[in-house]
Order: sequence, then structure tokens, then C-alpha cells
Amino acid sequence: MDREHLMRLLNGPQEAYSACRASLQSGATFEVWDKLALASDLASIYRCREETVRLAGFPTDSYRVAVDALAALGDQQLRLGVVRPVGMFSRFVLFLAADASAIVACIGRDRS
Repeated sequence: MDREHLMRLLNGPQEAYSACRASLQSGATFEVWDKLALASDLASIYRCREETVRLAGFPTDSYRVAVDALAALGDQQLRLGVVRPVGMFSRFVLFLAADASAIVACIGRDRS
């Protein structure tokens, strides 16, 4: 997947989408993996991660929205991606359709 295509896919209404797109425009590195996972499994994993992040005192709005979207997809197969902004200790986790034609959820995570 090329950078321009990924930026076009980041058209969701949540702030994490626009922040991720801006990071890509600023030269962030990114990777989209070929391996697939069940949306329901990813929802369980990221629900636990949301709790950990929340307890650490970080905002979790994008986690809640993403987990709800993943849970609604049930046993649909998804692919994962990550965007790592340049010069920042943060990242975005992307959940894409199996054919990488759409992003179904995006989590912005500040790890500072």
C-alpha cells in the first residue's frame, strides 16, 4: 500500500483519522500487515488495552470508538497497520478491511 492511498482511506469522522492523515503528510512511517485477524478477537484485545491506557491517565476516546466498531464486525477478518509519526513518541493503530480497501477503525495512542 502506498502513502497516498492510505491517506485517502483515512476519511473517518474521528479526530484520530485526521491526526493520522496529518502525520502521514508530515512523513510518518507506516506498515500494513498481510496477516488477518478476527474483529471480535481484536475488540477483546483492545478493550483490555483501553483499560490499561485509561488507568495510566491517558485519553481513550479513540479506543472506545474503535472497540465498538470492531465488536460490531464480529467474525469479520481484518488486517492491521501502524503509523509512526516522525519525532514523536506516539503511534496510530489502523484496522483495515481484509482487502485493505477501507479503514474500519483508527486508534491514536500517545505513548509519552
